[in-house]
Amino acid sequence: MYDSDPADLIEFATRWRELGDAVTEQVARVIDDPSCGSCWNEGTEHGVNPTAIEVAYQRLRGVNEGIDEALSAFLESVAE
Repeated sequence: MYDSDPADLIEFATRWRELGDAVTEQVARVIDDPSCGSCWNEGTEHGVNPTAIEVAYQRLRGVNEGIDEALSAFLESVAE
């Protein structure tokens, strides 16, 4: 964390805040378990909305490799 460029951290924080509470909650679920896309495909109540994740992916892309990979994996899993 200390090796991060302060400007990069501010950019991420700004983009994150702009997503809003509902989307950031779903992003957090995907980061905790990128395979949760299978829940959406099964139609369960606790599934994550792919549209929210697509918005987050477009907004956060390029800021953090781990987040990019988790959101991309989720989106690929719901596309199947």
